[in-house]
Amino acid sequence: MTEYKFADRDTNVPVSGIGAMMNYGAKYADVLSLGQGTPIFPTPQFIYDYVHERAKSDPSVGMYSSPKIENGLKELIIKEMEQLYGFKPMLDNLTLTTGGIGALYSAMMALVQKGDEVIYFDPSYPLHLSQIHLTEAKPVFVSYKEESGWALDLERLKNSVTKNTKAIILTNPNNPTGTVLSKEEVEEIAKIILENNLILILDEAYDFLTYGKELYSPMKMQEIRNNVILCKSFSKEFAMTGWRIGYAYANPEIIKKLNDVHTYFSISPATPSIVAAIAALSNPRGLEAKAGFIKEFRESRETICQRLDRLPKLFSYQKPAGAYYVFPKYLNFDLTALEFARHLVDEVRVITIPGTAMGPAGVNHLRMSFAAKSDYINRCFDRLDQFAKIHNLN
Repeated sequence: MTEYKFADRDTNVPVSGIGAMMNYGAKYADVLSLGQGTPIFPTPQFIYDYVHERAKSDPSVGMYSSPKIENGLKELIIKEMEQLYGFKPMLDNLTLTTGGIGALYSAMMALVQKGDEVIYFDPSYPLHLSQIHLTEAKPVFVSYKEESGWALDLERLKNSVTKNTKAIILTNPNNPTGTVLSKEEVEEIAKIILENNLILILDEAYDFLTYGKELYSPMKMQEIRNNVILCKSFSKEFAMTGWRIGYAYANPEIIKKLNDVHTYFSISPATPSIVAAIAALSNPRGLEAKAGFIKEFRESRETICQRLDRLPKLFSYQKPAGAYYVFPKYLNFDLTALEFARHLVDEVRVITIPGTAMGPAGVNHLRMSFAAKSDYINRCFDRLDQFAKIHNLN
C-alpha cells in the first residue's frame, strides 16, 4: 500500500464542522437543516435568463473571462461602492475572485506567512481559521463578550497586538453571533490598524443585512483604505452561492499580488458567473429580489427567536443584530458541541453546527441559520420541542 506524506500545512487543518454535520445528517432521508449558511431561495430567474440570452450571441461567455467582461462587472461594483462608501475606486483597486472565499484566501496567501500572527475575533467564520492554518501563521483569539451581547472586547484587542501581528480579520456583521460593530468600535479598530501598520482583512458578506442597527464600514474612512482588503460576495444578497463569484478591493499594489495568487489556483472566476453578477447589479430586479430576501430574513429572525424563547431550559441566546445566524448556548447537557449536535440529528433529525468549529468561545454553543422561510424554521423547532420533551426540558 502506498504511504503518502502530506505537507505540514495541510495536516490538522481546523475544519469548519459545516460539511461534516451536513454529511452526518445526510444518512437520514427526513432530516431538516439549520446548518449550512445558504439562503434557501432560488437565484432570481432574471439572472438565469440574462446569462442564457447573452450566451446565445456572445461565444466568449463560454471562454476564459476577458478584460472586457471583467471590467463590465468592475464598473458596476465601482458604482455600488460609491453609493455604499462615498468614494469611487479605480479599476485597478479591484480583482474578481471565485466567491468571497477566493478573495479571502488570496489575501491570506499573499500577505501572511509562517511566524506571523493574525487576530481572529472569536467566534467567527470557521474557514478563516482554516486559511490562517494553511499560511502557517498563528491565530490570536480575541473573544467577543457573550454576557454583553457578543460585544467586542477592545481592551483585549489592544493587548493582543504584538510585533508579530500582521493582520486582523473581521467579519462584520459577524457569522455566527450576528454582532454588528458600532461606528465607535470600528474607529477604534482603525486606530489600532494604523498605529501598528497592520492589514485589515474585511469580510462584509452580510453588510446588507442588519436589524435596527446601522452598519458602519471601515471603508467609509479614507485614512484606512490603504490598509484594508475588502472581500465581498454575491452569494448571500442575491442567492447566488452556487455561482461562486466575488471580489476584493485594496490598494493596487496589493491587488496585483492577490490577482497573482488567485491566478495560480483558479485562473479566473467562471465567465458565466461574471455575467450573472452583471445581471444582478445592472437590473433593477436585483434590488427588488434583495429587498424580498431581507423581508424574509427579518420575519425568519423573529420566528427563530420566538421559538428559542419557548425553550429556556434547553437554550440561552443573544438576539442577532445582523447576518442570518443565531448562536445559542445549550443547557443541561454535559456533552461537547459536536456530540450534542449529533444527538439532535440522531434523535429528532435536525442539523445544527457545533460552535467549537468557530473558536474557543464556541464551547457549548451551536450555530443555527435562519436563512429560510418561517414555516421551515417552525418545522425544525417542532422537532426541537420534541427533543426538549424527551429530556424533560420543555
